[in-house]
Amino acid sequence: MKIAINLTRDAVGGITSSNLNLVNYLYKIDYEFVGLELVSLMYMKGPVLFRHFDPEVFDPHIINIPHLPLMDVLRRSRTLKDAEEAYEKPVKIIRRILKETNPDAVLLSGTYYLPWLISIAAKKEGIPIVLWYSGVLSKETEHYPNKLKGLFLAMEKSVVNNATRIIFPSDLCKETVEDLVVKSKIKSSYVIPNPVAGIFTDPSAVDASIERRIAAVGRYSRIKNFDKFFELHLELQKRKWRHTASFVTNPNADLKTMPKTIELLPSMTPEGLKKFYLSQGLIVCPSTFETFGNVPMEAACLGIPVLVSDRMGCAEVLLKVGLENMVISFDDIGKVADRARELCGQSILPRQLNALKRILDNNFVSEEIRAVLESAGRKK
Repeated sequence: MKIAINLTRDAVGGITSSNLNLVNYLYKIDYEFVGLELVSLMYMKGPVLFRHFDPEVFDPHIINIPHLPLMDVLRRSRTLKDAEEAYEKPVKIIRRILKETNPDAVLLSGTYYLPWLISIAAKKEGIPIVLWYSGVLSKETEHYPNKLKGLFLAMEKSVVNNATRIIFPSDLCKETVEDLVVKSKIKSSYVIPNPVAGIFTDPSAVDASIERRIAAVGRYSRIKNFDKFFELHLELQKRKWRHTASFVTNPNADLKTMPKTIELLPSMTPEGLKKFYLSQGLIVCPSTFETFGNVPMEAACLGIPVLVSDRMGCAEVLLKVGLENMVISFDDIGKVADRARELCGQSILPRQLNALKRILDNNFVSEEIRAVLESAGRKK
């Protein structure tokens, strides 16, 4: 089967991680791939993450559009149709690529403007679309001015409506899209958790000597709510609970509110992240909303305690395996501090750890996604 997918150079993001895990699995069973990447920067940052695949199996296409920055296009647009007309040429290029490569299905990750443009092109070419949800765009942009907020909502709704099948990483994600985006029940949908890469499920030794280390990992954005992690650190200091705190994030983050006593670390490779997780006593994830949450699942699969917001999709997995003490509302920082002290340095019971690894096993999850792709694909 041949699949067209959207690519990104983001070395940290959950979309890239999930895509790589799936492609690695399907690659082994002779799937072919057409990679579609839109580059809106004048200079491309970082290498193509998919370059190690056999060129005969993985066919990447880079479309440069630095002259069409999304926010400029949206500010000039009254309706989504205006924005679509502005991107008419990139859509034509994508259509030409799809026509020449002739994939059986298009697998889209996310609902931002690249998936939106690919969905327009694929629909016009009559190619089935499987939408693999990551973030809910309408939640990410809900603090934007009304006009932009409305355009992003219309964009997300367009991608959903163009999709033949939709994979949600959690019930929370599915219900949010139904309530906020399409305002109706979605048919032909599946709830499949994001897989965790094998590197995070291999047996590993936790460094038990440094149990009073807490950390947060992820891009610094409003919806990730990392200011609550900063607040937790200060609350623990106020209580004279000795510990170290670290924050792994994007190098260009605007961190004016971060206390100087928190160690700032740059983005890491999966190998570097694994080593980092294993040196921590607790990973903290205070998002105000997240469709899943790869970071806490990676850490938990290594046996490291996590403390996640009850507004994260991965909380459903933790509850399922009996780790409800690792799920909390971040509204009351005092209660969060109590729970952090209780969890930091604890071990996850083998029974719970094994259940977690079974649910998030890359092969198991990838096989479920493959079944959805097969059911949606064109019969040639």
